[in-house]
Amino acid sequence: MISISAFIRVTHVEGMTVKNLPLELRADSLYDVQKKAPETDEKIPTEKTFDMEKELESRKSPWLSLWLSNFIQFLCGIQFSIYFTSMWPYLSGLDESATLDFLGWVVAAYSVGQTISSPILGWWNQKTLSTKHPTAFGLLASAAGNLLYALLPSFHSHIRYVMIGARFVTGFGSGNLGVLRAYCSTASTAADRNKAISMGIAGFVLGLSVGPAIQSVFAPIGKDGFHAGPVVFNMYTIPAYLMVLISLLAIVLLYIVFEENYAGILSKEDRSTDPYRVLPKFDPIAAGICIYLWFMQNSVSTNIEVMASPLTIAMYSWTDSQAVLYNGIIQSVTCLISVFIYWVLGYTRIGNFDKRKLIFFGLVMFSIYHIVNMPYPFYSGPLDYIPYNENSTIQDTSKNGGCYARYTWCSYYVRVPMWLYILSATVCFGIAFPFVATPTGTLYSEVLGPRNQGMMQGLFAFFGSVSRCISPLLSTIIFEKSGYLWPTSGQLALLLIGMFLITFFRRRLTALEIVPRLGVATRYKKGTFYRL
Repeated sequence: MISISAFIRVTHVEGMTVKNLPLELRADSLYDVQKKAPETDEKIPTEKTFDMEKELESRKSPWLSLWLSNFIQFLCGIQFSIYFTSMWPYLSGLDESATLDFLGWVVAAYSVGQTISSPILGWWNQKTLSTKHPTAFGLLASAAGNLLYALLPSFHSHIRYVMIGARFVTGFGSGNLGVLRAYCSTASTAADRNKAISMGIAGFVLGLSVGPAIQSVFAPIGKDGFHAGPVVFNMYTIPAYLMVLISLLAIVLLYIVFEENYAGILSKEDRSTDPYRVLPKFDPIAAGICIYLWFMQNSVSTNIEVMASPLTIAMYSWTDSQAVLYNGIIQSVTCLISVFIYWVLGYTRIGNFDKRKLIFFGLVMFSIYHIVNMPYPFYSGPLDYIPYNENSTIQDTSKNGGCYARYTWCSYYVRVPMWLYILSATVCFGIAFPFVATPTGTLYSEVLGPRNQGMMQGLFAFFGSVSRCISPLLSTIIFEKSGYLWPTSGQLALLLIGMFLITFFRRRLTALEIVPRLGVATRYKKGTFYRL
């Protein structure tokens, strides 16, 4: 028996004997290692050979490029949510035949586009190792979609279908979100990763919160606005033109200051220089749970933002302009709370707490909102119906709020106290979004490890898009037919499932071990790996 004093890595590919090992040590199993000694004068590698972690820690993160990436993710969030509070008044004003069911399809069109493009742009990033080009393509597509949305008043027929097309193109462009998240994960060093990913996801979620607030700024302009020839500038179109300009500006900045620097991964070139460098496989169960948590968080956020205007118009008799303004104010306050929480998570020791506990706390805050906004019998009711215009059968929500005549459930539904709705929406969401989104994204990146994450981050964004596609469709249809009880209950069920998964699979939701423990068989791309 030969006593080996150095660290040795033995590779065993299942079903075959590995030849030409660096130490000329051929073995079919770990048991055979005890019977065979290396017949070579080659120097046995020292522990330094395997210190991949120190090499990664010695690198520096390209912060200028990371901040630009965060800004573009912020822009993606705004482009998704900016029209939520105004889309229904905009659509119903241009096409009186449009229904709330159809609004669900309009909202879903964005996510359908993103669902299709996320894996495509992720594959583009994975194969070319380029972040700049797929991101610029996405920004250009988003600019085109927003321009089409702004020009809707210029169309004289099939306006609602043109709106679907506009949102689809914008969503297709936002498929670059997965590419940007992959860049934040792979360009940042281990020491900076929590901050980089936190700020990236914070940018997107903050954009979701800021979008309706930006829309509310233009509410005083009104739906009539002013004209420049055939082009209409009003409270609905000006935000779209603004998004076009910002997208084009982002493209210019991308090609001027962005740096393709991946300081946080071991590339194929890095590993090919040392045969002892092996990157273990990640845990698919842990990655799947992170994807579910992201799916759930997007479902909750989309459901709330899409339903905000029709819900408050029906429940509190707000007019269209009031719904846009008041919900925008609620979103603004929520945004301010979220900004503070994101800062706390990114720049204080709280961000280093157990991510599983942080996520669980965020889910509890989400659940509190849904619990208090159930239609309990001790709330006041029933809800009021919209009065018909004089000598007309039209119910105009631009003049009077309330329930449409087709909402039969309003005759027996109750009204959640306005103060409770506003308080729970601002405080619970302001706290919950950062505590779920930031740790989930960071944990997902850590589960994957220091590898190129283009495809997996594209998959992460894909399921978020699927969630944002399904949720508004189901919620608007169910809301029209039976009120807000079942949409709220469905979201609460998703939250409870998330809490169960975090609790039951707690031990698997950990960062990938780059250097496995001694004597533990570890799977990697080509087979099984042992460290002795």
